[in-house]
Amino acid sequence: MPERRRRFGMLPRFFVGAIVIVLCTTAAGAAIAIGTISQIAADIALGGKQIKSTALTAATAGAAQTIMVIGDDHSGPVINGVKLLHADTFMLIRMDPNHAQTSILSIPRDLLINFTYKGNTYSGKFNSAYAVGGPDLVLRVVKQTLPGITINDVVDFSFASFIGVVDAIGCVYVDVDHRYLNNSDQTYSKIDLQPGYQKLCAGSALSYVRYRHTDSDFVRVARQQDFIRQAKEQLGLFDLLTKYDQIAKALGRAIDTNIRGDKAIADLLNLIAFSGSRPIRHVTFQTNSQLTVINGSDYVTSSPALITQSIDNFLYQNPTAPTPAGATTPSRSHATHTVHHHHAGAGSVSPSAHDLFALTAANQPAALQLAPSVPFPVLLPAFETGEATANDPSGPNDARAYTITDESGHVYQGYRVDWQQNTGGYYGIEATNWLNPPLFANPSATLSINGRTYMFIDDGSHWHDIGWRSGNALYWVSNTLLEDLTNAQMLALAESAQPIAGLGATG
Repeated sequence: MPERRRRFGMLPRFFVGAIVIVLCTTAAGAAIAIGTISQIAADIALGGKQIKSTALTAATAGAAQTIMVIGDDHSGPVINGVKLLHADTFMLIRMDPNHAQTSILSIPRDLLINFTYKGNTYSGKFNSAYAVGGPDLVLRVVKQTLPGITINDVVDFSFASFIGVVDAIGCVYVDVDHRYLNNSDQTYSKIDLQPGYQKLCAGSALSYVRYRHTDSDFVRVARQQDFIRQAKEQLGLFDLLTKYDQIAKALGRAIDTNIRGDKAIADLLNLIAFSGSRPIRHVTFQTNSQLTVINGSDYVTSSPALITQSIDNFLYQNPTAPTPAGATTPSRSHATHTVHHHHAGAGSVSPSAHDLFALTAANQPAALQLAPSVPFPVLLPAFETGEATANDPSGPNDARAYTITDESGHVYQGYRVDWQQNTGGYYGIEATNWLNPPLFANPSATLSINGRTYMFIDDGSHWHDIGWRSGNALYWVSNTLLEDLTNAQMLALAESAQPIAGLGATG
């Protein structure tokens, strides 16, 4: 069970951190275009104190650079008359000119650590380092916990920047993976979101990224990273050119950082400009599968071997997982390839080859009810990841038709059907007659297989979404937030998707 929180104890520190990462991967072009490096330096100087730490290493212009992003609310508990700082989000961003991706590694806030500070020895969760010694101690603990990672800069954001930044940037289109509802448990913030592709504005976006009512910290981090990926596709040069003053002032008043001066800003912006067009690669912090309970609190633990894997992946020494059998990994060239192989549709291949099972007839009624609400065929995959039993038909957890409005005010129809994985994550199939939503604005690759052209959205090694256009609709299958489905399973589900009427043989 997740650790309970005060209802308002988890302020939107991640959301601000997310905006920072989005800005770090798109902002340089705008800054250079409008020639405001000096203004940026001045805006940053408006923030709080300058962070000084011996754990930081001065960056070399043009070389790889790693930035530590901390999200805090400056409203921690008061112990012995001292108000402790409080932070929940810790992310490392690595931009490397030698690689085609910008890496993000989130450090679990509940990671069990041991450290010494001013002669005292501490044992607790990772975020306790911030409460005890602020960003300087966090940097030192990161270097101790993740040896081999050099940190060049640090940015610490507070809740004060949230309202201004959200007002400046606006809303984000997000593919919500399942039903989120809490309107009764006062120990958590309220949320009421339906599954499906939709626009999330300040309040709903905040509720979405901070949600932890029924999730672990791992799922929350995965949701945050997915939000960053989708936000990045929507915050472009035009937005920054027109909203720069609002964004910069909102951030500038709430930033603590070591970065000062025109040259430091210019060097960083040059690197960001080079990295801005590259996709974000989310690196998973490797931990033991079981939580450790100490004095009633859940702790995440790791091992030297697992931490080494995390470091190697983050530093690109081992950036991709082996390609699953039967799957064709898309390249980052954005080229279109044509592949002809035995189709994964019903009856043509054994689903057991990918640890899949034939979709049962019990799955079809809920989807059939959606058909009158959308002006295009409702497709379902011929397979599912769970085996149906007499008492558990393994049907979809949610089937919903919806409408969505684009930035120009045009209204489109859509539907989403969800299945729950054993881990608690949700995967599904979705469609809309909005043919060019931001979700598929920049696929990592396209691949033509047996007459369908698939668009792939991935994080460097795992496919998160596979989409294709058919008639007047865009269809896609989506992985769980933790990407529990293998690449082979994702491709098999996409290839097998067909109109409901054609699924009878699989029941």
